[in-house]
Amino acid sequence: MYKGHMRFRIRSGKHAGFSLVEMLVVLAIVMCISAYAVPNFMVAIANFRLRSGMSSLSSLLQNCRMLAIKQNKNYSVHFTVMGNGPVAYVKLSSDSSSINNSDPTAQLGAPVTMNQNPSGTGAPTLMDNSFLGFDPLTSDASFNPRGIPCTYSSGSCTAPKGFVFYFRGARPLGTDGWSAVTISPAGHVKTWMWDGARWSN
Repeated sequence: MYKGHMRFRIRSGKHAGFSLVEMLVVLAIVMCISAYAVPNFMVAIANFRLRSGMSSLSSLLQNCRMLAIKQNKNYSVHFTVMGNGPVAYVKLSSDSSSINNSDPTAQLGAPVTMNQNPSGTGAPTLMDNSFLGFDPLTSDASFNPRGIPCTYSSGSCTAPKGFVFYFRGARPLGTDGWSAVTISPAGHVKTWMWDGARWSN
């Protein structure tokens, strides 16, 4: 009887659960960690989407430049807004039709909006000649057959020109994120992120 009773007590000890106090302590710790980690996680996702969109746009601009050189024609990058957010697409500069399935495109993401003149809380400083070394335009960019960025109008492409495109990434918490893509007059494409105080690559 005594040995059997001891075996029962040992088995029941192995299957013992947490007490209510222990569960409440663990729950409180998890909630504290979540309150700190979740906002940072959401900001990290927003930054990733913003960077991804800028990387796609940078690649499309390079593709536009290479098409202009390869085809020996003027090509332009245009922007439009579709169901999934802003979209950049490439066409012959002489082609004034809207986007179609055969055009090279870059999807910039639904939380991202294009802004020619950033403003509002947390808006970045504008990139100007003192920062970039050239006065950038915010209009659609074109490339001539030499791969030099230009402004296309009435069959001619005035070069060289530099460009900047600003984008705002909406965030559920805190201030919105900002990014930009620039094209130098020599045709160099760069992506930028605003850290709240300065622009950085």
